[in-house]
Amino acid sequence: MQRLRLVMLAAVLVPILAHADRGMRLRVEVALLAHETHQAVRGPVSARLLARIHSDLGVLGFEARSYCARAGCDVGPIKARIRVARKALRRKAMPAVWSEMRALRRRFPVDLRGILPLRPRGHRWREGRFLYTHLCATCHAAAGPGSPVPDLFTLAHQEKPADLIVEILAGVRGTRAVGYANPLSGRQVAGLADYLTAPTGMPATSRGSGEAAAGH
Repeated sequence: MQRLRLVMLAAVLVPILAHADRGMRLRVEVALLAHETHQAVRGPVSARLLARIHSDLGVLGFEARSYCARAGCDVGPIKARIRVARKALRRKAMPAVWSEMRALRRRFPVDLRGILPLRPRGHRWREGRFLYTHLCATCHAAAGPGSPVPDLFTLAHQEKPADLIVEILAGVRGTRAVGYANPLSGRQVAGLADYLTAPTGMPATSRGSGEAAAGH
């Protein structure tokens, strides 16, 4: 009887957890596009950024269909906003694209409780240092001027914390920074963001390239 109860519980929990995962994916995609289109509004707009927005709109459509199929919601209004955004993107009318993504972000906000506010000190920071060294430094510590690979410390101090978290969660398609393929927990994402946003006056041995080069 106990085993039967466990099987029944698993049958209930699996679709619930899958639904929660799809909801998070959708929310992250919406937040990522809102961030990217805001970058495009502020300019300058590169061909690389336009191509990424175009690709991410396609992914957003897929995630919206998958989420609504599980959650039982009407995907029509979401698809309508994506269509408007696509048409505006073809005209390079970036404020219009941003307007559609902002509307979707208000409807599907990312829950960042437990991650924000960032704490660039303590245990989470030390875990973030370990993650950066072993997951990120191989590519990012060697980034130089003109490189398509950004310096994550510079990026982290230029962006809002919420946007930085979304980029860590989503990754950058077409690169090794593939986001969800890296099974980071919320605490690990928070730790990585803590480490990247630590004050620039911290010892060089604790800030990425020096430590990564030493192999610690």
